Amino acid sequence: MDKKITHKILLKFEKSKIFKFIFYISLSWLYAICSQIIIPLPFNSIPISLQPLPLFLLSLTIGWPAVYAYFLTIFQTALGAPFFSGFQGGTIKLLGPTGGYIFGFAFAMIFLASIKKYKNDSFVFIFLKLLASNIIIYSFGIIQLSYFVPKEKLYLLGLTPFIFGDLIKAFIVCSVILRYNLKK
Repeated sequence: MDKKITHKILLKFEKSKIFKFIFYISLSWLYAICSQIIIPLPFNSIPISLQPLPLFLLSLTIGWPAVYAYFLTIFQTALGAPFFSGFQGGTIKLLGPTGGYIFGFAFAMIFLASIKKYKNDSFVFIFLKLLASNIIIYSFGIIQLSYFVPKEKLYLLGLTPFIFGDLIKAFIVCSVILRYNLKK
């Protein structure tokens, strides 16, 4: 995208509350669409989702607006919007087995937005940021999941199936940021 056009959009964003609201709503719907693109796991109730890609990419590039949009996603879900995998929503979704991961994403995004300007020109440092954010997500996810599955199966169901996919997602995000010069 042309830097002049991007700059004009950002100036509009900073000045217009209506533009901000529309932007946040649009991002929240983008997150919702990406959460529907899933790979179900036959032995697990937690699918592999495309949702982390835009969450991580936007947290590292535009920062806090991406986080605010995710909080709007959670709010809409609490009101019943079917924004998470399998077109599920409502407080049941937030309090169920996968709810910890949903809140973990919020904290991971806060972490990424907070450090987005630090070493965003190095593949290794961006990758390490994303690994740390995944640790945050897994921590929240496993804690909540522990109320629903036996302790001996907790890591087998809530962590192990996702590590490889999350490494691939982190690689993709790093590559896109550096390839398209999205670092700020």
